Formats: sequence, structure tokens, C-alpha cells
Amino acid sequence: MLNKRTAGRRRGPASQRPAGVRLLQVGVDRSAERARQDYVKAIYQLGGSQPVKAAAVARYLGVSRASMSMSKRLLEQRGLIGASRGRTDALRLTARGRALAVSMLRRHRLVETFLYRSLRLPLERLHAEAESIEHAISEDIARRLARFLSYPAVDPHGHRIPYRAAKAAEAPEVPLCDVKAGSVVQVTSIPDRDPGVVRALSARRILPHVRALVLASGAKKIRLNVKGRLFDLKRSAGARVRVRLVAQ
Repeated sequence: MLNKRTAGRRRGPASQRPAGVRLLQVGVDRSAERARQDYVKAIYQLGGSQPVKAAAVARYLGVSRASMSMSKRLLEQRGLIGASRGRTDALRLTARGRALAVSMLRRHRLVETFLYRSLRLPLERLHAEAESIEHAISEDIARRLARFLSYPAVDPHGHRIPYRAAKAAEAPEVPLCDVKAGSVVQVTSIPDRDPGVVRALSARRILPHVRALVLASGAKKIRLNVKGRLFDLKRSAGARVRVRLVAQ
């Protein structure tokens, strides 16, 4: 049995562990590898192939700027991000970083689809559950999962599932809050990170592929007719619902 002194020498107090390992932490799983995966996925989701401000990534992940600064250096050392010309605060994924980000996004959305289709998990729980599971499966499992699900194009929230790093052409979409009254729209995607918003949208049947008539679009609320039922939606929620214009 190890005494306290021996155990302390083997593990080392938290203050003596590498600073990067302490700072590069996201979510419940405290591994540095999971954090790297979360960072590159966040950069990709926020900017795609374009540079993204470090502050924006920090806000998206809910980490401090000090943590983001340390993480930036570690991601550069791993070859996952490169320097952006003329912008020291910007993060740009390298080809290696982009490939990892796309892989993680694909795993996340495939897991969501499996949980929804096969386990009938409520829509508002999918994102949080997939955030944990995506780090535990391999690329081989992801490929098998895609084949099992018959290669779905989008996840249950309507977000495209990327099967390769190249971004596919997408039909024009706009936020619901930008649509004029009198327009008929088809919902293409809804937000996935806020369970309360997802639950509210689901209760009103404002889901991918559903058509709705925009009756009014005000400063605070949007009134919709969804299959003959009238609903009021907060404008802030409408800003995160993406739609395609069907008729005006």
C-alpha cells in the first residue's frame, strides 16, 4: 500500500502538473485529447474554412480567455491550427485540424441520429449525450454506424452530416427571424445546444422538414401557423431556426 508521501511523488500535486493539461479541459471528461477534439470542432462549426476569433471560441465553449490562450499554443504545437495572416487573435484550422473537426462532427451527428431513431431518445437530450459518446467511438465504429443508418444526410436537428472534409454545396437558408410576414417556409434545421429551446420547438412541431406560414414577425415575437395551429415564438429562438423560403 502506498503511503501519502509516496503517492504524492507518483502523481504530483495539481499545481505541479503541466499547465496546458489543466487549462485544456472541456466538459466532464478531463482528458486533453477530448479537449483538443472539442476545440477544433468548435472552430470548424464557427468558421468552417475561415479564421475564427479566439474570443468567439472561448465564449462558444464556455472557457476563460487564459485557457483559450494556452490551448491555442498547444493546438499549434499539434499542427491542428496555423497562423492567420495579419490577425494574431484568429484561429485557422490546418488540413489536419479540419480533418479531425469533420471527423468529430460526423461522429456527433451520427450518434444523435442513432439515439433518436433506434433508442427514441427525446430531441432535447440528443446533443448532451452525443457530446460524451462521440469521444469514445473510433472511426471504424463511425463508419459502421453510418452504414447501419443508411448514410443519413442530416441529423435529427436538420444539421448536415459531413462524410468528407470538402464542404458540399447547400441550398440557400435564412434565419426564421429574417422572413417577412406572409411567407411560407420549410424548416431546415433547429438549434441543438439549448435543451429548453429544443423542447419548446419540438412541442410546437417546429422541426426539420415542417412547413409553416409566417403570420407576423415583430420585434419580440414571431407568429406562425404550423399545420393549422397558431404559435408564438420568441424572436431570439427564431434567430436560431434556419428555414428555406417556399413561397412569399
